[in-house]
Amino acid sequence: MLDSVRIPVRLRGFNAEVFMRDLPKRVDFLSETVALSTYGNTKNVVITAMEVRGPFDVASGEKAARLTARSFPQLMSTLREVSECGMHYLEWEHRPEEPLQIFFAELPLNRRTGNLLDDVIRVMQPRLDRDWDLFKEVAVEFHVIRLGPDHNIMACVCHHVAADAGTASEFGREFLLHYHEIVTRQSPEWADEKLALSTVKRRPIRSKPKGWLQAIKESHHGFMQIFERPLRPIGSGTKKDRNQYFAKRVFSEDDSGRIFFSAMRQGVNFVDALTACTNLAIDKWNRERGCEPGLVTTAMTVNTRGRMRDFDTPNNSSVIFFRSTPEQRQDLSEFRRSLARMRMRHFREHRDMTTLRNIRRLNGATRLFPYWIRKLLIHFFLQNHKFSIAVTFLGTVWPKLINGKPSAQSSVTMSADLRVAEVHGVGYKLHSGTELLLIVYAFQNRLNFILEASGSLFTQSETAQFLDLILQFLSAEEPLKGHDQARIGRLVSLLGKH
Repeated sequence: MLDSVRIPVRLRGFNAEVFMRDLPKRVDFLSETVALSTYGNTKNVVITAMEVRGPFDVASGEKAARLTARSFPQLMSTLREVSECGMHYLEWEHRPEEPLQIFFAELPLNRRTGNLLDDVIRVMQPRLDRDWDLFKEVAVEFHVIRLGPDHNIMACVCHHVAADAGTASEFGREFLLHYHEIVTRQSPEWADEKLALSTVKRRPIRSKPKGWLQAIKESHHGFMQIFERPLRPIGSGTKKDRNQYFAKRVFSEDDSGRIFFSAMRQGVNFVDALTACTNLAIDKWNRERGCEPGLVTTAMTVNTRGRMRDFDTPNNSSVIFFRSTPEQRQDLSEFRRSLARMRMRHFREHRDMTTLRNIRRLNGATRLFPYWIRKLLIHFFLQNHKFSIAVTFLGTVWPKLINGKPSAQSSVTMSADLRVAEVHGVGYKLHSGTELLLIVYAFQNRLNFILEASGSLFTQSETAQFLDLILQFLSAEEPLKGHDQARIGRLVSLLGKH
């Protein structure tokens, strides 16, 4: 049932009251934890910003955005706190009558710095940095930023309590569909294409009750991670800098294919090669600043949609953690293979589910206290769980099905006279412990790399330099053979394979 809220199917004659039957009243433990962790400089905002070129009709755009919001009842809801037998819970309160807030701004060429993504974030920053009152405000808003004649940004801004990256992406797709229908009075060619939903390529497992000894062991392991202090890149950031900086690079279709198939030829998943390169980049960066390599930990986001029966939530993701020592990172090829083995072992041992169980236990342990006290407790635990870097691979934005399988080619590129030139998908200040986050996805057969860095760690220029260093390692591969080069045009998506 939760899936029908997270990824809506195109419905004619939509009736929100009927659709709301699938919306659970009580907030699930993972979304509740996101709400409780939104404190201080942690904002937990998910953004899908579509850069479009072509004549844009403002009135039609407003109408399309409001129609789209009706398809996502959880986004158009607020929270309320309830108490049962002395235990405190959060529940959804649907607000269908609440108008979607739409904001307009301008970002002319003379106000840009050359880093468009960072500039767009700065325009929206007053809204992003506010204390989002989830008890009074719905969990979504829409922004239109005019860059120039026939050049605009359309941004869906969601609170992570009610949406993950998939939800924000589908909001954008639905908006483009409605806009096309309003302007042209007919559906686009891609309207009836089957949605390629992100899901793991494994048989769903059934959650088995854990004995109390196993529960204590898992909880102890999660608790002890709070005291681990892995090595981080040395930066010039200042403790009081509450900003978050962004750097983005987009590879060409040929370079994207070369990187992808180089990883395949080494016998590892692309995400393993990506993780290895971030670790090596930390070593080289610190060596150049007089710091010897040490323990590096990586938090890898994994998709749990369909992973376990009766365990799906609106935020269908979990995290697995990797630890590596300088000795393990001596040989790049062997290090990548060791990461692949660790990742597969983590899945066999259901480590991603262990993380979720620990989150649920932590959440449940605080239910005796009211919301404001629970926020302090959850925030304390999460902000003290430090890791060197987080890696998130999102697959393909709106993947086109080829022979029944999702590809790196995107199915949505036009809406009326608008051409979708680029998609910028980011998470804004997701939680205090995430000082470095690398987000990777494909759009139109091209790999997009976004590095987000906390101002307490890096400056804006250091963020861009560190991303370039990661990409140097990722690009340092031998040329492909002729038969591999011919496969670049058929670059396949890795959605859900990691």
